[in-house]
Amino acid sequence: MKTSLIFPLLLSFFPGWLLIVKNYDELILQDILITISVVFITFGFWVVVKKIIGNENKSSLIIGIGIGFFFYFGYIQDALKGIIFLGIPFDKTSFLISISAIVFVLFTIYILKTKRNLESPIKIMNVVTITIILAVILPVLIPNSFAEQPNVYHIILDEYTDNEILMKKFGYDNSEFINFLQVNEFHIPEKIFSISPSTPYELSAILNMNYPDSFVWEYEHYETMNNNKVMSIFSENGYTIIETNSMMRYKNFSYVDEKLCYDTNFINSEFLDQLLNKSIIKYFMEKHQENTRRDTVRCSFDALIQIPTDFEKPTYVFAHLYVPHPPFLFGPNGENVTPDHNEISGLQSWENPEGYVNQLIYATSEVSRVVENIILKDPSAIIIVQGDTGTYTAISRSSEKIFDHAYQAHSIFYAIRISENVDLQEINPVNTYRIVFNHMFNSNYDLLGTFNFELDNDDKTIDITEKLKTHTFG
Repeated sequence: MKTSLIFPLLLSFFPGWLLIVKNYDELILQDILITISVVFITFGFWVVVKKIIGNENKSSLIIGIGIGFFFYFGYIQDALKGIIFLGIPFDKTSFLISISAIVFVLFTIYILKTKRNLESPIKIMNVVTITIILAVILPVLIPNSFAEQPNVYHIILDEYTDNEILMKKFGYDNSEFINFLQVNEFHIPEKIFSISPSTPYELSAILNMNYPDSFVWEYEHYETMNNNKVMSIFSENGYTIIETNSMMRYKNFSYVDEKLCYDTNFINSEFLDQLLNKSIIKYFMEKHQENTRRDTVRCSFDALIQIPTDFEKPTYVFAHLYVPHPPFLFGPNGENVTPDHNEISGLQSWENPEGYVNQLIYATSEVSRVVENIILKDPSAIIIVQGDTGTYTAISRSSEKIFDHAYQAHSIFYAIRISENVDLQEINPVNTYRIVFNHMFNSNYDLLGTFNFELDNDDKTIDITEKLKTHTFG
C-alpha cells in the first residue's frame, strides 16, 4: 500500500470497525460488508481524484480531509457544544456545515495550487491518525476497562427540608428515614444549607461546581445550567448519562444520553399558562396538568427502580423530582389528592403544611425503595439524596419577613453514600462533585468555602452565611 493512502483508508475504516468491536455480539455479515464497502468507495474516490489532478499526495490529503469532515462531523459538533460566538451556537448544524464546507473548499484550493511535494504533511497525518485511533481503540479492547468506575445516582427532591425544620415547624419526625440511610452507609451532615432558595440557582451551582457569577437570574443562565460541567466531565470519562423528567421550564441538558418519563403530556409553557388563565377551559387545563404531574413523578420513581446496572459503560443518573414541592397531589401512601387551590400551571399555594408533610412521607417512602434497590443491585454505587432548597410551605407571604423564613428556605436534607475513605468535612452543595471527582477520577479540585445568599427587594445580594450558622430557629 502506498504510504499516502494509509490515513484516508484508516479514517474511512475506523468508524465502522469501532461499531463492530463494541457490538460484536450483535454483528451480522451485512455490517462487515458495509464497512468494507466504505473503504473501497474511499479508494475509488482517491483513484478518480488522482487521475484528475495527477498527484498521489494531493489526492490523499483532499480525500482524507473530506472523509474526516464527513464521518467525524458529529464528534466536532459535540466538542463545540455550549460555545457561543456573537449569539450563534458553534454546534448549530447549519452553521457548522457551512463552516466545514468553506474550510474544505479553501483547503482543497490550497492543496491544488501548492508546489510542495507534501511528503511531510502525509507522514504527519499518518502518525496523527494512527495515534488517535489507538487512543480510542485501546480502552475498547481492554476487558472491563470501566469496571472500577462506580455508577453515580443523584436524586434531588424539590423543597425537601431537614429534620430540624420538620420537627419544629411541621411536628413531623423523619428519624426513621435518616436511620435507614445511616444503616446503609450514608453520611448525613448535621446541618446543611442550600446556596440560594431558588431551584435554578441551586441546580446550576451544583452541576457547575461553583457559585454563580451573577445573582440576578436571566434566561442566559439556563444555558450555563444546561451545558453544565458535571455532565460534561462524566461524558468525557465514558459515562452513559440518564435523566428523569422534572417538568422544570427551560431545562434541556446537553449531555444526556437517555431521557426518562419525557413522554407525558405535561404542558411546560408559561405563556400558555397566562394566555389560558382566565379562559373557559381553565378548569380542564388544571386537571390535565394535575394528572400529568402525578404521572411524571410516579414514572420517575418507577424508572429509578428499573434502571439496569449492567450497562456497557458506567452510568450517571440525575433525577430531579418536584416532590414534596407543591402542588400537593399525593397522600402519604401515594394516593391521589386533589389540591384545594390550583393555578393554570398546576402550582398550588404554600399554605398547606399537612399537604407538604403527606407528600414528603410519600416521597420518602419511594426514595427508600429506590435506594434499597440500587444498593441491592449495585452495592458499589455512589448515591446522593438531597433537597435542592428548603421549603416555603407554611410561611405566610403576608406576614413581616423574619430571618426564620430565610433559615427555613435554605435548610435542606442532604445524604451521600461514598467510600468511607473520602473526607466529607467540607461537604456542601457546590463541593459535592469536587469531592466525587477527586475520589473517582483523581482530580485535584480545591474545595470551596460555604456561601449562602438571598436577594433583597432591590435584587441586591445579601450574604447570610454566618447568620445561618448562628441562628436559632423558632
